[in-house]
Amino acid sequence: MVMNLKFIEELGFEYVAYPFLINEGKNYKFAKLREDGEIKDIRGKKGKVQGRKLDEGYWVYTFVEFNTTTQDWEVIYIGKAEGENGLEGRFSSYMSGNPKHNKKNGPQNRAMYQRMLEWLPQGRQIRIYGCPVPQTYNTKTYFGIEKTFPVQDAKWYEYALLEIYEKMNSKLPLLNTQSNYNQ
Repeated sequence: MVMNLKFIEELGFEYVAYPFLINEGKNYKFAKLREDGEIKDIRGKKGKVQGRKLDEGYWVYTFVEFNTTTQDWEVIYIGKAEGENGLEGRFSSYMSGNPKHNKKNGPQNRAMYQRMLEWLPQGRQIRIYGCPVPQTYNTKTYFGIEKTFPVQDAKWYEYALLEIYEKMNSKLPLLNTQSNYNQ
């Protein structure tokens, strides 16, 4: 059994973006969910999934690719977004993978950037599905002062989904290199 689009939609994931080529195929960017429910490449108010805007909170997301052999959308990457700008910020960080603009970018951003520039001209269809992570809070007392802060659970949602994927497929998704999700 393959982790496919139907499976992740049943978990609450929704279609939020797709990558597309620009500058005669020399670069790419993401069209994203907008307020009107459409996925577009325009500036404007962010769309919402389960009441959360794309630029808010923590997320778990997947890249899915249309497999022409099976005629199904299959998960090829599982990730998390736990930065201050939510899923929108994570899309921006992938753009930092361009070695012409950023020599110090992370290996995951560089690998994803280069993979998209390789695959998109080949006509491979890729979409991104996201699911907001429920926000929980923890309260602790430090030197007599009580502080409440958000719990960063996104990585545990990501790890759980990776574990499910591996149990279903006996391997990690094509673009994932993590193998320590259960630690």
